[in-house]
Amino acid sequence: MTDSLRVFHGRGGSDEACDLLVDRSWIILLMTDEWTDTDSCQSELPSIRRASTVFPGRLRPAGGWLQPAALALLAAWASPARAQSLTEADYLSEVPVVLTASRLRQSLHDVPGSMTVIDRDQIRRWGARDVTELLRLVPGYLIGGVNGANPVAAYHVPQDEFGIRNLVLIDGRSVYSSSFLGDTHYGMMAVSPDDIERIEVMRGANSAAYGANAMFGVINIITRHSFDAQGSEVAVNTGAGGVRDLRLSHGWGDEHRSYRLSASSKADQGYAQAFDDRRLQALDWRADLQPNGGDDLMLRAGVGDLQSGRGIAGNAGDAERNLEWREWFLQGRWQRQLSADAQWQLSADLSDEQITDYSVVPCAFLRNGRPAIDSCILDYSAKGRRTNIEFQHSDSLSSNLRAVWGLGWKQEQAQSLPYYQTSDRVGYDEARAFGHLEWRPSPRWTVNAGLFAGQHSRVGDYLAPRLMLNHHFTPDQTLRFGVNRSVRTNSLLELAGDMHYYTPAGELAGRGYLGGGDIRPEQLLSHEISYLGSFRPWHLTVDLRAYRERISDWVSVVTNPNYVANKGAPDIPRQLFDNLASFTLRGIEYQLNWSPRSGTQLQWQQNFSQLEWSDPARSTNLPPPRTSTLAWLQSLPRGLDLALMWHEREAMTWAGTAQTLPSARRLDLRLARPWRLEGGRKAEVALTLQSLNGDQIEFNSRAGGGRQYQYQFERRAFLTLRLEH
Repeated sequence: MTDSLRVFHGRGGSDEACDLLVDRSWIILLMTDEWTDTDSCQSELPSIRRASTVFPGRLRPAGGWLQPAALALLAAWASPARAQSLTEADYLSEVPVVLTASRLRQSLHDVPGSMTVIDRDQIRRWGARDVTELLRLVPGYLIGGVNGANPVAAYHVPQDEFGIRNLVLIDGRSVYSSSFLGDTHYGMMAVSPDDIERIEVMRGANSAAYGANAMFGVINIITRHSFDAQGSEVAVNTGAGGVRDLRLSHGWGDEHRSYRLSASSKADQGYAQAFDDRRLQALDWRADLQPNGGDDLMLRAGVGDLQSGRGIAGNAGDAERNLEWREWFLQGRWQRQLSADAQWQLSADLSDEQITDYSVVPCAFLRNGRPAIDSCILDYSAKGRRTNIEFQHSDSLSSNLRAVWGLGWKQEQAQSLPYYQTSDRVGYDEARAFGHLEWRPSPRWTVNAGLFAGQHSRVGDYLAPRLMLNHHFTPDQTLRFGVNRSVRTNSLLELAGDMHYYTPAGELAGRGYLGGGDIRPEQLLSHEISYLGSFRPWHLTVDLRAYRERISDWVSVVTNPNYVANKGAPDIPRQLFDNLASFTLRGIEYQLNWSPRSGTQLQWQQNFSQLEWSDPARSTNLPPPRTSTLAWLQSLPRGLDLALMWHEREAMTWAGTAQTLPSARRLDLRLARPWRLEGGRKAEVALTLQSLNGDQIEFNSRAGGGRQYQYQFERRAFLTLRLEH
C-alpha cells in the first residue's frame, strides 16, 4: 500500500465495491445506498480489515455524517501541509465511536454518560508499566494500594484499597476475584500495556449495562487485534527500585487468520518501608479468524503468576510473608454481521485463580487477654473460578431507533477451608437479561434508556435502570442529564465467609471474618448533568460532569461486640461484615484536551468532591476534596518525544484504615527517541523519571508493634529499550 490517494464513487455489486478513501491502510467506504462484501478488494487492499478497528463488520451507510465527513477529510488531504500530518488519531477523532457505555456503538456525543478514552498512541508514549498508571489520566480515579505489589485504581469513594466497586473488563471478560472480596487489582495487573489498543472508561454508574459490579463505572480494556501486531517485538526496562522488565511478542498470519503470542516478566521492589517486592510473569495468546465477510471469531488464552511480599512489620494478624497468585483463562467471542445495522455476538469465558498465602505467627493478637499461644497459622489461601456465557443482539428498529438486548449466565465459585470451613466449593449462580434503547426523536435529542435484570441465587433478584437525555445544541455541543440506579451484590466472603485460625497442633486459636446474616447488596442512586463540547477550530474538547451519588447499605467490616464482651473467646468471630450507614457524594469533574499546534497535546483534568455520611461517627473516612492532573505530550526536534505528567491529590483516607493520608504532588517525565532501521525495523530508547519531585506517601498502614508505617513511592528512574521487526 502506498501513500497515494484514490477515490472512486458508485454503487455496490461489482468492482465498484472498492469505493474507497485510502490513507495508507485506513479505508472508509463511500457507498451511496447499497452494501456489498469487500472480498473483491482483498487482493488489492489486504489491510482493508483494519477498518474493523472502528467499525467491526460492514461499515455504516453513507449519508448522514459519514459521506460529508469523508469529503471533508478529502478536502483536508488536498492541502499539501495537511497531507503529511494525517494519522490514525486524526481519523479516530473525526469518528469518535465507543462501545462501553451502552453496548451500542455510539459517538461520545450520544453516550449516556461521561467517558474517557485512552488510545494506543497515549499508551505507547506514556510508557506505563501497569494499567493503573494510565488511569491517572481519568478524572475521579485514585491510584494507590496497600503496597506496591498491589496497585489499585478506584473511582470515587470511600475509596477501597481493593477496587471492588468498579468493573474491569479485558476484551469483555471480567477480571474481579471470585475467591476474596471481588478485588480487581490482580487481574488488571496481568495485562501488559503494550498489548492494549485502547482503554474506554465509563465514569459513573453503569449497572444498567453490565450488572452488579459496575456500581461506580467500567474500565474496558481492549487489546490489540492480532493483525495489527504482526512481526516480532522485544522490550526491556531496567533501573532503580529493582525495575527489571522483559517483554517478547510475535504476531503472524494474514487478514483472514492472524495470531499474537506475548510473554512478559515484570519485577520491582515496591514501596519503601513495605515488604512488597514483586515478580509477575504472564503469557498471552490471541487469535482473530475471519472465515467469511460476515463472521469474526476472537480467541484468547493466558496464564499469569505473581510472587510478592505482603503484610506489615510487627502486625501479627497481617505479618510479613510471601504470597503467590496464579491465574489461567480461556475466552472466545463470535460476532456475526447480519446487515449494515444488525449484529449478534456470542461470548464465553472461563477464569481460574489460586492464591497461596500461608504463614505461622505469634498468636497474641487473637487472645485478647487470655493465655497466649506460642504460634498459630495464618492461612489466607484460596481458589476461585468463574464461568460465564452471554448472547447479545443489536439492530436498528427504525431510522431513529436502535436497540441492543442480551441474556447471560455466570457461576462464581470459591474453595478455601480457612475462609469457608469446608473443603467443598461454595458459590452462586446468576442469570441476567439486559436491554438498551437509543431513540432520536429529533436531530437535537437523543434518549438512552436501559435496564439490567439479575437473578442471584443467594441475594435474590435485582434491577438496575437508567434514563439519560442528550440535547445537542449543535453536532459538537451536547448537554446530558439523567439518573442511574446501580447495585453491588455481595462477594462470597461477605455472604458465606467464616474465617478460622488454628495452631500447628490443630487447636482453634480464634475466628476472624464472619459473613452472611442479613447482609444486603449495596445500592447507588446517581444523578448527573454533563456537557461535552468539541471546538474543532481550536482542537479543543471540554468534558464536564456534575454528580450527586447516594449509596445505601454500604458494606464494611465491624468489630463483633460479643467478641469484646467475652474477652476474645476463640469460638466467637472477631469481625463481622455488615451494612452500615449511607452517604452522599457531591462533586464536579472535568477534563480538557487541547492540541494548540501540531505535535502538542495537553490534557488538564480535575475532580472536586464532598462526602456526607449519615452517621457522623464515620466522618473520618473521606475522599480527597480535590485531585488534579496535567499531562503534556510533545514531539520535539530530532525525533525526540516528551511526556510530562503533574498529579496532585489532597489529603484523604482509604476505606480500610482510619489514618489520614497526607496530600501528595508527583511529577513524572519520559523522554523517548524512536527511529527506523534498515529492513523495516524500528527501535526506541526512553528514559522515565517517576516522582521526580521527591518521595510520595502512598499508604498509611495500620499500627503494628506500637508503630505507624508510611509506605512511600521513592523517586525512580529506569531505561527502556524496544526493538520491532
